[in-house]
Amino acid sequence: MSPEEKKALRALCGKRGKPELKLLFALIRTHDDRALLAAIGPKKRRKTAANTLPRDLAKTFAPLVAPAAEKAEMLVEHLAKKHRRKLKLAPKGLADAARRLQPHFTDAQIRAGAESLIKDLAKRYDARETVV
Repeated sequence: MSPEEKKALRALCGKRGKPELKLLFALIRTHDDRALLAAIGPKKRRKTAANTLPRDLAKTFAPLVAPAAEKAEMLVEHLAKKHRRKLKLAPKGLADAARRLQPHFTDAQIRAGAESLIKDLAKRYDARETVV
């Protein structure tokens, strides 16, 4: 072993005792480099579940041609009327509306309200005539 290798080994071992070093060397002998590097590498972070409600609302309101602020305002009014609550919210867009509505309603209620609003608008403003 060269002097540089000995120096590097001493630097890596630090002030560990013989039993600890023997265990370390045994691990190095039994496992390949890839497994050892994976074991000492940083832990992979899991992605947190993103809030998909704004994305779902945008998909639901896609057929409606209007500014996002107007869609959000209509959603707030519809949910307030449907659940008989007074909501004084002035959302700037669908994501803001979702954020402001979440303390008052569950995500499922907000999604259902958006779908019922679209159905209500389609029924009210449908160009086709219905026979009664």
